[in-house]
Amino acid sequence: MTSEVAQRPPLQGRLRGALGRLVSIGDLPADDDDIRLRKRVGVAAGYVTIVAPFGAALGAASLPLLGGVIAVSLSLWSAGNLVVLARTKRFERFVVAQIAVGAPFTFFQTILIGGVTHGSGSMAWAFLVPAYALLALGPRRATPWFFVFLATLILAVAVDPIVGDWFAAPPYPIQLIFYVQNIGAPLTITFLLLRYVDIRRRRAEARSEELLTNAIPASIANRLRHGESRIAEAYPETTIVFADIAGFTPWAQGTDPARVVSLLDDLFSRFDHLVFEHGLEKIKTVGDAYMAAAGAPEARPDHAEAAVAFARAALEAVESWRAANGIELEARVGIASGDVVGGVIGQRRITFDLWGDTVNTAARMESSGVPGRIHLAASTRSLLGDSFEFEERQLDVKGLGSMTTYLVAN
Repeated sequence: MTSEVAQRPPLQGRLRGALGRLVSIGDLPADDDDIRLRKRVGVAAGYVTIVAPFGAALGAASLPLLGGVIAVSLSLWSAGNLVVLARTKRFERFVVAQIAVGAPFTFFQTILIGGVTHGSGSMAWAFLVPAYALLALGPRRATPWFFVFLATLILAVAVDPIVGDWFAAPPYPIQLIFYVQNIGAPLTITFLLLRYVDIRRRRAEARSEELLTNAIPASIANRLRHGESRIAEAYPETTIVFADIAGFTPWAQGTDPARVVSLLDDLFSRFDHLVFEHGLEKIKTVGDAYMAAAGAPEARPDHAEAAVAFARAALEAVESWRAANGIELEARVGIASGDVVGGVIGQRRITFDLWGDTVNTAARMESSGVPGRIHLAASTRSLLGDSFEFEERQLDVKGLGSMTTYLVAN
């Protein structure tokens, strides 16, 4: 017996679990976090609507029975609507059914209290209809409900002179209590809805900016955020780096796809860290090829030195990666320097890319290089001076003809 009691969750946990089950009756397995939260807020509002109408019924001094009937009708409507939601999971139908009765209920309760002038701000409750629609249905579908609110308000004002003669106003203390309730409660709810929407908007913007900055250079992303739609620049002093895994294609064909993706992600994540550490800019990956640039889009006078320093660190990272994963793959690195053209392309999938002979030459330096070595075009060698030792080569490079190239000594 003691063991069974000890295994029971505490009362607070059981209450939290019960509350969670009550507000999650509209959830679907495919819902993301945002949709799930919107649904639970809407369901919670449905439960509140079961009890909230009875407060308004107390103000119907002339016809308290009719006020009570209207309040009970709304309460039963909300309870039945929740039952239908739990069975059908049709959340939008639930929302429309709830807000469809909100404006008429507020209008009739305002009439029974003595009209707009004696209703102590009761029409503020009607504004929750478009506010709730904005949260649950989105801005486009919420707009008609805003006009429903305006129409209800105008109608209530239009009949107010007649209503004042038909129905007696509640006593002053009741009017005072209702004023605090009718102004404080709906405006508080509206504030909480707006706060929720703004928090979600800011999170979405932060996530969007994070994805944009990860996809393209930060300076280019900043220009896009400031309204530039066509970005194209010439970068006269740039060094391009290509790194490729020698023998990757045949190895990948005989390896489990999940392992291939995992290992490539691990290696390129190491390259990403080194790009940041050495002040280069990652341009793109194509298959097992990794492209980075020094001097574009941000100029730097030591672009050639920075590119070689990154390349050396990248080869060291490959050695560590090989040892950690027990594979015999090596990387080739090709580098060339000169002018390039860069810009943003695409509308749905925005990318920043570089073009020009320098890019083509760097790619050829990589493909004609030696595994585990850094292969330089003469354009980069001339910028490095005596910073490194080199091995000269004479090659017939595909598409470029006979060239003098250099391997950086290990």
